Amino acid sequence: SILVTDSNTIHIWYLLDALSPKRRANVWNHLHLLREPLWESIKASPQAWWMDKSYFCDNAELKGTINLSPAWFQQGHGVASQLLKSRTENTSTREWVNQMSDTNALLSAILHVIHPQMYADGREALICLGKQVEQWVDLDMSSILLIWSSMYSSMSMMVNWATCYHRDINGWDPWYNMLVSMGDYPPLDFVIPTLNLWLCYNPGTIIAFSGSALEHGVGAVDSDRECLVYYMHANVHQPVHVPICQSPWCESKCGKVVKTNQNQHKRQMMCEWWCASAEPGLQKNLRGGNFNGRCS
Repeated sequence: SILVTDSNTIHIWYLLDALSPKRRANVWNHLHLLREPLWESIKASPQAWWMDKSYFCDNAELKGTINLSPAWFQQGHGVASQLLKSRTENTSTREWVNQMSDTNALLSAILHVIHPQMYADGREALICLGKQVEQWVDLDMSSILLIWSSMYSSMSMMVNWATCYHRDINGWDPWYNMLVSMGDYPPLDFVIPTLNLWLCYNPGTIIAFSGSALEHGVGAVDSDRECLVYYMHANVHQPVHVPICQSPWCESKCGKVVKTNQNQHKRQMMCEWWCASAEPGLQKNLRGGNFNGRCS
């Protein structure tokens, strides 16, 4: 299902139950590799609202949030996330990235379908970054780039965490953030209050949308839940001179579009599309556009 604006730019892709139970179980089981950094993340004093302890489930055995990137650019030079540095004693985070290679590649294949220019720009930025790393002789970045299979330049893991309504201030409107929900939890909604939209957020659901343009949030659940968030950082693209792409147009993705509702400057539209990937749950025709929520 998709949601587009009156300018025919696609703002939301909603893939309900997209990932197979086997893949969801594998991703959840890999979390044990991040146990230590996740716990360390909530021990420190919060430097931002998303690290506030009140947002984490009190009774959860595992909780926390960490951010990873092969390159955070600081003062004009790239620096790999601290947890990914080769000299770090605990190499479990690097092992987690390696174990997630197949799933990260699959999610990048989905990005290639729903926003091909963003995929191409992300790939080009990482290729250019690899060439710069050779000049810098940066062993940390070069080693992590070898196993970084995502076309996104950054990702976050948020475990047993609720999210207040917010926009992603570091993003750009034409870029999609990709959210993947995992775990075993009761019914939950992904809410976009600006559009009065509630999306059923089952385990294995993928939502790709403009996180900087649309305010969004997710409630708390008293069960095990993990959210993987993939996103781009402009400060990775700019130093390697890769431009920021435009939003995808509905006409470029949809052969047949059905208008279902319109209210001022938004409308919900549906299309038929195929995702050519190895994931059984995605090798199906997504028909109809059932949002399992409401849009007014």
